[in-house]
Amino acid sequence: MLQRIYLIIALMVSAQLSLAAPLRSNTHELIQLQSPVKSQKSRGTCTMFTAMGIIEHMLIRDGRFTAQEIDLSEEWMEYIIMKDKQSEGSSTSRNMKAVLKYGVVTEKTWPYIGKKWLDLVEYPLSRQRCGHLEKRPLMLQSCLLGHRDPTLLELSDSELAERDVEFVTIRDEAQRLKSELIEGLYKYKKSYKLKSYQKVKDYLASGESIIMGMKLYYGSWNSKKTITHEIQERDKKKWYAGIVGYPEPGTRDRRISSEKGGGHSVILVGYDDEVEVTSRMQMEDGSWKEFTYKGVYYFKNSWGVRGFGKRFKLDGISYPGYGMITQKYAHELGKFFRIR
Repeated sequence: MLQRIYLIIALMVSAQLSLAAPLRSNTHELIQLQSPVKSQKSRGTCTMFTAMGIIEHMLIRDGRFTAQEIDLSEEWMEYIIMKDKQSEGSSTSRNMKAVLKYGVVTEKTWPYIGKKWLDLVEYPLSRQRCGHLEKRPLMLQSCLLGHRDPTLLELSDSELAERDVEFVTIRDEAQRLKSELIEGLYKYKKSYKLKSYQKVKDYLASGESIIMGMKLYYGSWNSKKTITHEIQERDKKKWYAGIVGYPEPGTRDRRISSEKGGGHSVILVGYDDEVEVTSRMQMEDGSWKEFTYKGVYYFKNSWGVRGFGKRFKLDGISYPGYGMITQKYAHELGKFFRIR
């Protein structure tokens, strides 16, 4: 009887192991299903880039475009979110639901502007597009953030032609591409959040990218703000190599970045449970400690190809603008989203 029980348990364990994701996904293959790396520049638009990036990925994965053919407008994505807001930033679920409602446009139709508009003075285009809202501060702020009057979507064609004739083409294209590209591409959900790390790896192993959002710990990323906020010495080699560690409790990074750090969003393109990352962190008492972590996720970033990750390599192959982050950081401080 006991032998039979042991056999059943062994078979169950074996079945679970056979269903588990492999120790390493085919990251090279999944990178080939991504559009080129872009740069959000000085604006807080990372979630707009991951939203457009994941849609581009799905269209490439479905064989409807090549990686070089598809280029969607993050400027449009920012506009349809900022029309109801007065501060930068958004969430993945909010962005994806907005795309289902309003559609998308191409980068060629509405190119991205990397500069923040803080007022109507510094950039002539800000006054041209938003100056008429000067006495309506909330609407003006939305316009400065989204780079266009937030009421344009609601105007009739004739009203729109008088107010902003360029936007006629933009709005028409959004409706057309909503029908041609977006409808049926993914479903409406209240939230697209994944709660299982195992499912994240399963999807990556099957050739499907996942969005990850997280809090930025500047010391672990070795960004310029590591120096700005006096966290610790900056390791530029890791920054250029695209290697992200982990903000251990008791480090200056954990405390200072928790107070001053922003958020960030990236597109995961793979994982490797066997890769090790070693980082050197300054503790609160001023001493330095070295930490080693096993397991990483690979990701596509939206900071261009000349800074973070410009020397990122995987198996000797260069992928500028990509990076790797420890699974410890991702699992403890990140959130995962599947769009399908």
